[in-house]
Amino acid sequence: MRHLILIFIFLILFFTHSYSQIYTDFTAEDLDGNTIKLSSLLEKGPVMLNFFRSWCPSCKEGQKKLQLIYEAYKNKGFNYIGINIDNQKTVSKVKSYVSAMGFTFPVILDTDKKIFEMYGGSEDAVPYYLIIGKDKNILHTHLGYKTGDDKMIEEEIKEALEIK
Repeated sequence: MRHLILIFIFLILFFTHSYSQIYTDFTAEDLDGNTIKLSSLLEKGPVMLNFFRSWCPSCKEGQKKLQLIYEAYKNKGFNYIGINIDNQKTVSKVKSYVSAMGFTFPVILDTDKKIFEMYGGSEDAVPYYLIIGKDKNILHTHLGYKTGDDKMIEEEIKEALEIK
């Protein structure tokens, strides 16, 4: 019984920490050499951060759908940043992966996982999405992707953009 109580307390602390991230600004270069500053993008509207690995099947499925959502809402103030957390062995394939998939959103490399960790990412937990409002509050987080999640995420983006 004592072990169950300790496990329960640990789980409460873990999940409370995992979902209570705070906004932290960062500046990074995307794959095309452009400087991306999160706070500058947030001045224009909400931003979704998507932490992914190029070899992750659910990351790929989610990104295909989120590319469409990005195209639909980018002219309304929505920004989407792909943040690749591949290791040194696979990071060389990221640019060709992004090109082959036809992604038009900016992608940055986070091989040391500093940005990922700033936002509460866990080593084996990808894809990991966050929607940050223009007011710099983290509005939504998502861990993993399954078919149909894009509809829920699109509604959250519309809510962040105040589109009815």
